[in-house]
Amino acid sequence: MPLNHTEIIEDLEAHIQKAGGAAGEWWVGTAKDSRSPFFQKHLVADLGDGLVYREAFTASAATAVVDHFVRARGLHLDQEDAPEPGKIVFVFHRN
Repeated sequence: MPLNHTEIIEDLEAHIQKAGGAAGEWWVGTAKDSRSPFFQKHLVADLGDGLVYREAFTASAATAVVDHFVRARGLHLDQEDAPEPGKIVFVFHRN
């Protein structure tokens, strides 16, 4: 179920805080859907990287969430694993 921009930020902030680690160890990005190769790789490999994602109502809302995490929180932008913008916002931990 899609969430608004504020709800996604709150959910992902809570997840990051609970999982721990410095902001610079976390990555954020968007994807078109949760069945993309990026998500399949994480599910199959069971990377233990705290991957979590939420669906926004629009791609522009998802981009606003990503901008918040990159600019205000210092997370790294992941455009390599999921290069096409979409409504799914994801975060994961990488040392």
